[in-house]
Amino acid sequence: MYEQNIELLREESLRLLEVEIDLLQRMKDADGVVVDEHGHEHQTFTQASIQKDLQMLRGEADKLQRLEMVLAVVGTMKAGKSTTINAIVGTEVLPNRNRPMTALPTLIRHTPGQIEPVLRLENIGPINSVVAELHELLRDPAGQQLPYELIDDKDMQSLLRLIDENQRFDNCYQGPEAIFWFLRSLNDLVRVALELGVDFPFDSYDEIHEIPAIEVEFSHLAAMPEGLGRLTLLDTPGPNEAGQQHLRKMLGEQLKNASAVLAVLDFTQLKSDADQHVRQELERIADVAQGRMFALVNKFDEKDRNSDDEAQTKRLVADSLMEGRLQHSQVFPVSSKFGDLANRARRELALNGCLPTIVGEQNAWVEDFGKAAFGMLWTSMVTNPEAVKTAANALWNASLFAAPLDQIIRKAHAGAATLAVASAAAKLADIAARLNNFLSVRDAALGKGVEELSEQINSLRNDIERISGLEAKTRKDAERALQAIDGKMDKVFSEIRAAISDQIQEGFKAGKETEEQQPQERKRDSLTGLLSMLTGAASQRRLERRRTSYGYEFDENTPVIKLSDREKAKEITQGIENGVREIITLNERRLVAETELILRDFHVLFEQGISTQASEIISQLNQRLNRSGFAIAIKLPPMPALSMRPSSGEVLGEVIENKQRSVRRRRRAGGLWGGICSFFDTDDWGWETYSSKEEYFEIDVNKVKASIEKSVADLFAGLASATVETIAKPLEASVDNFFDELRLTVESIRSDLNQSIRDKQSDQGQQQRLGELLAGFKRHVPGIQKDSDALKRDVPSAGVEVAA
Repeated sequence: MYEQNIELLREESLRLLEVEIDLLQRMKDADGVVVDEHGHEHQTFTQASIQKDLQMLRGEADKLQRLEMVLAVVGTMKAGKSTTINAIVGTEVLPNRNRPMTALPTLIRHTPGQIEPVLRLENIGPINSVVAELHELLRDPAGQQLPYELIDDKDMQSLLRLIDENQRFDNCYQGPEAIFWFLRSLNDLVRVALELGVDFPFDSYDEIHEIPAIEVEFSHLAAMPEGLGRLTLLDTPGPNEAGQQHLRKMLGEQLKNASAVLAVLDFTQLKSDADQHVRQELERIADVAQGRMFALVNKFDEKDRNSDDEAQTKRLVADSLMEGRLQHSQVFPVSSKFGDLANRARRELALNGCLPTIVGEQNAWVEDFGKAAFGMLWTSMVTNPEAVKTAANALWNASLFAAPLDQIIRKAHAGAATLAVASAAAKLADIAARLNNFLSVRDAALGKGVEELSEQINSLRNDIERISGLEAKTRKDAERALQAIDGKMDKVFSEIRAAISDQIQEGFKAGKETEEQQPQERKRDSLTGLLSMLTGAASQRRLERRRTSYGYEFDENTPVIKLSDREKAKEITQGIENGVREIITLNERRLVAETELILRDFHVLFEQGISTQASEIISQLNQRLNRSGFAIAIKLPPMPALSMRPSSGEVLGEVIENKQRSVRRRRRAGGLWGGICSFFDTDDWGWETYSSKEEYFEIDVNKVKASIEKSVADLFAGLASATVETIAKPLEASVDNFFDELRLTVESIRSDLNQSIRDKQSDQGQQQRLGELLAGFKRHVPGIQKDSDALKRDVPSAGVEVAA
């Protein structure tokens, strides 16, 4: 049944794509229908924008023919994008180095049975033309020469020889080494071309069938049955790679064309400017890719005890950095390095029974694996297959890669057909809505006089001004609301901080229970017997008493604890730290619940306030235009949710003090007398006393308490400042996005009406021909829009969703 449903939906999607592509192409080719923008106008369709829409829809049709689900992988330089893709595939298909490695988007297509990867680029001609042009430039002694740093770069030598000898790239490369060489050379070719002022032909590779494609079996999918569809990864150029700004436009286009998006973020650089740009690009396609966006937070192996844990990292990325556009379940902290190294080791064991020998730079990854898995003992351990197998499995578990493989990759593979149809349906519906507005305005406008059109344009200008006024008012409301939130947060923070301090102080008293108190406590427990067992009250009370004792009996009359064993001192301080952390963690749950409640109430009221007032503007606009014969429908863009993230820091600093003290000791005297007494084993004669220094370790409980108090103070000071980062800034960004999108939609209608006035300046015959064209195009739109919306509704019930 599933296969039949998907096949029917695919046929319907292909039919609608064919209809929509044909309509857009005819509109593009028709004289006067789609024109270039004038000045600062933003028309719904221009010659340039409609060409991009056509390319996107043709890409969707191409994916549907193969039922291909394309998962675009995006990330900033050094975020570990290539390592992540290698970990997903299960073998090394992309090279790693600290330089740009994705000059062109590259497909990595799961192909069952293709053990050795193969790269194909049929459209190699434009790249070889660049090689020929560079050859002519560099052979001219009087011409421009390469700078020394490029000539001296050892990675550049093979490419420079290829250019010098006027050779050409092939259109097929087989095996990892050949693929690495081509991809490295392609990226270096971009650098050389930019240095010598030669335009690289990026425009020749802006459609998905024109870019390089690697076919290889994904080892993690090898055991799965082949489904109807095919999973393909799309390695995209990073927006910050070598300062190549032209790649940013390509990134945006490829994200729009993808079925789903997987962002690779650097755990150590979550708030960098480069990652901010990736987030901005993702936000632009959030509506089209809704429910099909995911994030891997790489380098999670670099987390220390002061860093955010897994749950906190999920909250930071989903709620704050992505401003509520992702669910917590769509964020996965991982170590791609551990995952990649574990995969390689297990693959070598399966193929050869042992790890390969390191020869120079060849198989250098074995050292990386050994150090990660065995530490300083790696040289002796990597030759033991059983130890390697155990360590590789442990390293894989530590990578946390199993979760995204199950929740994203395997589900995407199983549901590739469904997702391919869902991606096409979302884009069909989006373009159909824009077509409706564009053709309705342009067609109806031909029957209006210039004066009436000018009035509508002025009214739309007033609408834009009202939107800007509402935006200004919203910002003031937001400031007042944030002040109110600050007040409520301060109250919650004060209450919870006081509760934490009281519970922590109680822990230092927990060991003071007297002999008289103990029987009384036991008696209370026995009196509440059955009720306690039913409610768990007694066990909870005992748990709290055991938890807050920190594992040590403190004496308030002896605030300085002296110990001769450092390990015992560490055990005491670790017990205190664990107990305090547990107290903070328990109270964090309350903190999260109460702050989320404050924010949810605020968000409902705030969004309702904006929506009510903005809806009034848009409703009046739609009614006014509809009364005049413009059958359009402008919808309000959504606003993301807000969230706040508490984050525990270090609880204790270095509170163990290493000291020395003088002690009196007794020993057998030396010389003849001592020897005689020793012979007779006397315990009084022949002995002497002496002084020596003894190392001991001291814990000052008052200093420990002060350190804890400082940590708690720092925690709540951080929470206060986090209000700006996790609430104020996302709120400001969401308000900006909301009003920018709303203004642009209205501005597009106004620009389309401006074009209609220019249409009125042509002769009567031209206007009549244009009217016939517009009316003819318009007749197709209601059916396309109705069927696209129906298709979009039907797809989710037809298959498997990727996200849990």
